[in-house]
Amino acid sequence: MSAPLRIGELARATGVDVETIRYYEKAGLLPPPARQSNGYRAYTSAHLERLSFIRHGRALDISLADIQRLLEFVNS
Repeated sequence: MSAPLRIGELARATGVDVETIRYYEKAGLLPPPARQSNGYRAYTSAHLERLSFIRHGRALDISLADIQRLLEFVNS
């Protein structure tokens, strides 16, 4: 596995604003990341993939509720 990403790195890699990433975490669309010993969020490649999926869904004008349903279906 590659080194964990910080939230700013994840934002740059996906083109999603940092505040939007935090919102997706609070809304349950993005699982909370582990915390490093310094308190920084440590995002993985799984977070990158899921956030990219959410971003593409939003680009297709799919609602967050429908994206949540799709994610639940995929994870069941």
